Amino acid sequence: MRPIKKVLQNIFNFFGFRVSLIDRRQVPDVNRLKWLKDLNIQTVIDIGANKGNSVREFRDLFPSAMLYAFEPLPDCFSIMQAKVKGYNNIHLFNIALSDQKGSMDIHRSSYSGSSSLLKMADLHKKLFPVTAGERLISVVTDTLDTILRLETLTTPVLMKIDVQGFEDKVLAGGTAILQQVKIIIIDTSFKELYISQPLFGDIYALLTKQGFVYRGAWDPDFKSPEDGASVQQDAVFIRP
Repeated sequence: MRPIKKVLQNIFNFFGFRVSLIDRRQVPDVNRLKWLKDLNIQTVIDIGANKGNSVREFRDLFPSAMLYAFEPLPDCFSIMQAKVKGYNNIHLFNIALSDQKGSMDIHRSSYSGSSSLLKMADLHKKLFPVTAGERLISVVTDTLDTILRLETLTTPVLMKIDVQGFEDKVLAGGTAILQQVKIIIIDTSFKELYISQPLFGDIYALLTKQGFVYRGAWDPDFKSPEDGASVQQDAVFIRP
């Protein structure tokens, strides 16, 4: 696997999807990431960074960009710290983003990537039983606008949001920052995997109202083992 292809695949594998807008065989390896690199991203905001894999991938893709990464789980945050130690253009925040300042209990799943500030729905546990175990951990919450209010974000800005059903609250707490964002890669669901979560249509309506255009999706790895139907995918929205 050539380097640029490997970087692309690692990033999108981490997000849980593969590019499906065009037959991969029709795109030369050297061009697979051109659309993203042509945006000349200068700032990355990674919300729900987990153990830092995506942070390192973004660092490889955009070496001169400033990165802000948010992860509330203490153990995952510590692993991420070790992975990115020594990079002076990466800022880490051990906090959960929300629409208000305070504290909440996070449902720490037996699979860390499925942890959420929302209670996991029975459907999620049924389809993906490895994620069903949980324990509650109290975490500090704050808004994106508050945390980054003193930062000068160089545009264009890329935002990645992977917070397992809490996407609408994150966006509600970051309306000012959102005005500076060029591209959003956001986790969406077609069925309720977390109690009272927004579904794809809700996120679509919210972001298009803010001036973003839906530019496609990647085939999700998260399909129902019962019938193969897609239950979750990451979507790309770009501000024209």
